[in-house]
Amino acid sequence: MSTISPHPERIYLFRHAQAVWPEPTMRDFERPLSKRGVDDAADIARRMKAAGYVPEVILSSSAMRCRQTADAAYRALDRIPSCRFIDDFYQAAPITYIEAISDHAERQSVLICGHNPGIEETLLMLIGYEAFNATCPYGFPTAGLAVLDHTGAKEKTGGGSPEWKVTAFLAP
Repeated sequence: MSTISPHPERIYLFRHAQAVWPEPTMRDFERPLSKRGVDDAADIARRMKAAGYVPEVILSSSAMRCRQTADAAYRALDRIPSCRFIDDFYQAAPITYIEAISDHAERQSVLICGHNPGIEETLLMLIGYEAFNATCPYGFPTAGLAVLDHTGAKEKTGGGSPEWKVTAFLAP
């Protein structure tokens, strides 16, 4: 399991919703959400709001499909969180997401909207194989949202590395 230090108390990992298949002249970065993706992103965003899952900041890949997914959350949450788009999140390794979370440690909660395999690998690094397999045994689905809370267990005992637990997992 990975350490995020310093860290917020809650992390949201949001995989972008389903995108269209690329056209022959379309760059992968520019692929928008499919009709199903638009509907799924809006559904997850509504469920976030209903559950009271309101991050202080949304950090999203600047790829079109992530921008649209993050925007669905931003609009559903009545534009409460601030929202930033980050070019480095496109095809990012987990360390990129973890560093971004740590850079926003002064916030109580941070939502990362990104791509697989990076989002899935970040979740795996934070909670370990057993919890990962219990949470999403078939992998991290498009438009999936993992809500992680910091337990503080190891920090309180002097071990130094934070532990995270999955509070909720929303999927279409």
